[in-house]
Amino acid sequence: MVSDDFGIDLTLVNLELSYLPSELINTLESPSVIISNDRQVKNFLTYVRTKPSTRLCVCLQSKYENLNREARVNLNNQASGAAIMEGHTNENSDVNFGETNFDEQDIERDESDDEKMCDIKGSKGHNVRFALLDIVKKGQHFSSKMLLKATFEICAMKHNFDYKVVRSDTKIWYIRCADEDCSWRVRAEGLKGSSYFIIRKYVAEHSCAPSARNKSVRTASAKTIGNLIMHKYDGVKAGPKCNDIIELMRGEHGIEVSKSLAWDAREYAINTMRGIPETVYAKIPKYLYMMKEANHGSHTSYETDKDGRFRFLFISFGQCVRGFYRAIRKVIVLDGTFLKSKFKGVLLVATALDGNSNLYPLAFGVVDSENDLSWNWFMRQLKVVVADEQSLAFVFDRNTSLGKAIANVYPQSHHGICIHHLLNNVVTYYHGKCLVGLVAKASKAYRVADFQKIFTDICSISPAIGKYLIEADVRKWARCQFPGFRFDIRTNNPAESMNSALRSPREFPIIPLLDSIREMMTRWHAIKAGFSVGRQVHSLTDEKYTTSSWISVYEGSINPISVPEDAWIVPEHVEKANVLLPESRRAAGRRKKRRYETVEHKIRSQGSKGSTKRKCSRCGIEGHNRSTCDRAI
Repeated sequence: MVSDDFGIDLTLVNLELSYLPSELINTLESPSVIISNDRQVKNFLTYVRTKPSTRLCVCLQSKYENLNREARVNLNNQASGAAIMEGHTNENSDVNFGETNFDEQDIERDESDDEKMCDIKGSKGHNVRFALLDIVKKGQHFSSKMLLKATFEICAMKHNFDYKVVRSDTKIWYIRCADEDCSWRVRAEGLKGSSYFIIRKYVAEHSCAPSARNKSVRTASAKTIGNLIMHKYDGVKAGPKCNDIIELMRGEHGIEVSKSLAWDAREYAINTMRGIPETVYAKIPKYLYMMKEANHGSHTSYETDKDGRFRFLFISFGQCVRGFYRAIRKVIVLDGTFLKSKFKGVLLVATALDGNSNLYPLAFGVVDSENDLSWNWFMRQLKVVVADEQSLAFVFDRNTSLGKAIANVYPQSHHGICIHHLLNNVVTYYHGKCLVGLVAKASKAYRVADFQKIFTDICSISPAIGKYLIEADVRKWARCQFPGFRFDIRTNNPAESMNSALRSPREFPIIPLLDSIREMMTRWHAIKAGFSVGRQVHSLTDEKYTTSSWISVYEGSINPISVPEDAWIVPEHVEKANVLLPESRRAAGRRKKRRYETVEHKIRSQGSKGSTKRKCSRCGIEGHNRSTCDRAI
């Protein structure tokens, strides 16, 4: 149509017709609609009949690679009535086409490179069909080459074009549009003595046709997206999930990314911020040494097998130990919880309670699993900071390996079992759900006479449960029968609460996990501000429950390592120490991330379900639903 009306020789030039709907005329990043067949011509004619003004864009491009060869196209021929006019489709009007003039190529030769850089100069506003948004400008600085590349990857993805990297090294980063004839190009140079890059040359306008750009669109890499979101995974934050990353990139950068790309970007960001699991184990000797130097009186230890592979780790801050001996009830709760990082393992926790019944962490350990060897090693390390004495008591969940380790390492101390686990066994193995309340009441009794009366009732109702409770050793679960000082600590909930507080950090590699524990503990020292108001201590309150005792417990501050990793100064034997990756094996069955429900949770959930009675929506009677209802209404 256009070639016949204006005498265009299609053997010399490529002809492209396109238009932009009036609804998108102010949105620069919207691509034009290309007309390439008769059906699309019919669609265009149907569209313009409903609009007061629509412009048809005609793009002419020489078929010859030599831009100096001028395409002779006479556009001054008389226009026929078949042309599409602006305003009305049934009237004749002139159609103006911009001149497409190209000067000689401007060839630059870099001092350290023989590559030629071409800059096609054209009349401004005439040889450009689509102007790219000015995201960056000439002379703009970037703090790193990574940030520079990420900016243009996002730019290319957002505006539907691709570019070719002509040169990329520590001095020059030069890119141009994937279309050889397009004028869009960027040249950035690195500043000597720094990581900064500055844009020296930037042609921001595309002279290529929209159809040529849309054939291949650059996709932002996982590394680029990861660098944009890595700050969101700093500290103990869980960070955004895949769907959150997709929404984030759509909202903040205006680009669409797939779920697989979002997953790869998340993994890259996590590994960058928290460390790659395969590399952090080699840093354990230096990390523990520096942490011990930063916190006076701390005890740290690790152990490897004969091949140098990691096995066990222990850390206890000196500030916590001094506070424990100064004003904490000597009841230590022990428990272990599984880790969810790449190499799995188990986190062992020793926790106490202060005078206000707040958690007071004492020691942490990382082992391969809960077994005789690991618990025995952990308890021997704990004995370095907490001595064995008759006033000391331990509470645990009846773990067989842990019971052996306590009896072996702390023979003078007293041992108590968690009442929750005892009740769970009563329900699970003896179907004694009806006696749970009586057993719990017996464990809380303060007087021996009250305990004997309740326990007699239990034995008369279920001799089997009575026998089981006797075999479990009444002295370990009944408060009035406990030989030591257990106070009101009847469960291992303090350790369970600590495990719950570390739910997200348990997915971190081992060193970021330890750093998360340290950061969490230092936040608690804000409670010291409450003592500046000068509260008076009641004279009849036991010293362990006084405000002054509470203050003395939190006097010490746990210090981070004061210098970056590359500035660590350690002894020669620590420098030469090497820790290899641990041996890991996958547990049988589906991977679990939550612990099993206790008997209390099951009872509560069953009670809540039982309180909701289902009724038929047709007749309103309980016992059936609408699909099986056969009652006459």
